Amino acid sequence: MKTLLFAFSFFVLAGTSVAQENCGQLLIPDTLTLPGTGKVLSGESAETTFKNLSSVKLFKSGDGKIYLRMVVTENFYFNKTDVLEIKSGTKSYYAKNTTQHKISKSRGLFVIEIYKNYVYTLRDGGITGIAFGGAETDFTKQDEVQVKKIAACLYDKLPAK
Repeated sequence: MKTLLFAFSFFVLAGTSVAQENCGQLLIPDTLTLPGTGKVLSGESAETTFKNLSSVKLFKSGDGKIYLRMVVTENFYFNKTDVLEIKSGTKSYYAKNTTQHKISKSRGLFVIEIYKNYVYTLRDGGITGIAFGGAETDFTKQDEVQVKKIAACLYDKLPAK
């Protein structure tokens, strides 16, 4: 009976440890080029790809600034400057004077500086959708969970100010 209990406990604990992702594996040394200025920043980042092949990268630069880099595959308004609304459940973050840069005919890029308190919001709410140029895009629950995961890892590495 003890052997059966030990085997059961081993498999349960082994399964839960494999299921938990290590933040050390999500945060990697990286660089980020700021469009418009061409400035290259060094730091660390965590990235996830959505079901619709859009991607979100959270980047913490060496000087402590935090950036959100989003590659979108819908609602293109290349080289247009407008307000980007990032929805996190019932909360929204508005990035004024944001430009959508063209990567290819089917991919656009946003890079915005965000604050630590917004990383906290992403940790709790993820990204449920964006609005730019009068068009809205919603993301799946799975996408929201992935953003929560990378935001939690980045938030845990930020200084406690």
